[in-house]
Amino acid sequence: MHNAQHGVQADRGVFVTRVVANDALCDEHFRLRLSCDTFPEARVGQFVQLLCHRPGDGDPSIHVHDWTGAPWPIAQATTNTQRVSMLRRAFSIADLERDAGGVTLDVIHRVVGVGTRWLAGLGPGDAVSVLGPLGGGTFTISETRTHAYLVSGGVGFPPMIWLAKELTAAGKRVVSFFGAQTERLVPLALPSGVRLSDDATWATADVSPFGEAGVPVVVSTDDGSVGLRGWVTDAMNRYDEANPVDPSELVVYTCGPEPMMKAVATWCARRDIDCQVCMERNMACGMGTCQSCVVPCREGKLDDAWRYRLCCSDGPVFDRRVLVW
Repeated sequence: MHNAQHGVQADRGVFVTRVVANDALCDEHFRLRLSCDTFPEARVGQFVQLLCHRPGDGDPSIHVHDWTGAPWPIAQATTNTQRVSMLRRAFSIADLERDAGGVTLDVIHRVVGVGTRWLAGLGPGDAVSVLGPLGGGTFTISETRTHAYLVSGGVGFPPMIWLAKELTAAGKRVVSFFGAQTERLVPLALPSGVRLSDDATWATADVSPFGEAGVPVVVSTDDGSVGLRGWVTDAMNRYDEANPVDPSELVVYTCGPEPMMKAVATWCARRDIDCQVCMERNMACGMGTCQSCVVPCREGKLDDAWRYRLCCSDGPVFDRRVLVW
């Protein structure tokens, strides 16, 4: 395995879904579960775009909230007191399940502006317009490598949830590493009496949502309020030193803040470990039309040869070897 899977995007469409649940995971993160009768085949690592106002409103200013004085960059509707999210927002698919009753789709978001505030206020039965699945570059699972590390931070952990399920179903031994600034921003749930390693030398089982896939977790926080005091890359390195894995048997998957992902990719490069990086960019269309979500990637055999690729259609998952940080 060398490259993350790239190809033509699968069939996609616009679907009106209904909210099944909208649960707060921590102070700012919500897990939004949506249902619909049908949804195209999707691959782990793909994403969707959500319309952050009521579907069917020809003029989104019909359905707005009064957030005068809100500190976030926002679109202005018909008056200074009406604020509305005009563009769809991109979210990784955190989970996708099919049964006789239809399809359930999970996205996880952090409240940072008008669009995500609207999402946070949704309740069961509310309608949400979903465009997807989107993304041409997705995660791949090695047929031969036996171990996987999932390294995420902030709102980078949603695609790791679905990936964890796929990896364990494929028989891989998986450990998830998650980093946050402080405990109140850790969107993971610990059963009563279960504790996290404060030196990152062992992983904790039954930490939701990774525990649902049988994947243990190592947590770090910048302030040391829970788990290891330090960065998630520190946690990964300490765990690997205490529980070494042959680099030829390991694949690392990462998503989160770009400096974090660069550090993970650098750690892997030093050890010649395969690493798949799920990039994030601001997007308008999500389908390669607006050309706004560019990612610099190496091109050809020359060390300084590179070109822009699109996060939405060429990615969002890239092999760490092609990225120009």
